[in-house]
Amino acid sequence: MTDTTTGSDRYFDFELDNVGAGSATLTSERLAADHDYVLAVLLRNHYCPLCRDLVSRLADHYGEFATRGTAVVPVLPDIRERALVWHRRYELPFPMLADPTDDGVDDDRRDAPPDEFDAFAPFQRTIPSLPGVVLFECVEDRLRIVSRHGGPKPQDVPTIDALVDRIDVHRDDGTVDVGDGVRADG
Repeated sequence: MTDTTTGSDRYFDFELDNVGAGSATLTSERLAADHDYVLAVLLRNHYCPLCRDLVSRLADHYGEFATRGTAVVPVLPDIRERALVWHRRYELPFPMLADPTDDGVDDDRRDAPPDEFDAFAPFQRTIPSLPGVVLFECVEDRLRIVSRHGGPKPQDVPTIDALVDRIDVHRDDGTVDVGDGVRADG
């Protein structure tokens, strides 16, 4: 994982296990090469009913994102096997990434649920409560951070309509909002 800053541009690179649609491993470079935007959905944990509902609704509305050149990518801070349960249960039309921190993970099992990300940890620290989302614009096979969304309560995650609107607004005005209301020309 890399989070680099060049001028007003912030980029994010990763390579993670994918249990959903696509290859067994997914990289930021592959996503950026195939899409205009990537909506990373940071899930709280394997057992979170709010997160499960959100992923199910995103699957139901996937066409709205696909027509905007946007990949929807849920990221679970847990082992591959638990992420696979989500993919099977909800028949997801998009990737499903496993991004557990190394703490508490032994081979293919997790003893304690720290619910912390590894690659996506910088975003987890800036979103007050999960689930949350990070919108990236794909620029020259790299993911450039556009905005982060989430609130003090898990229920503050944006609605599907709000997420679609955010993509449309960015397409129309070309601004970058890297969080906390800070905006920079894109």
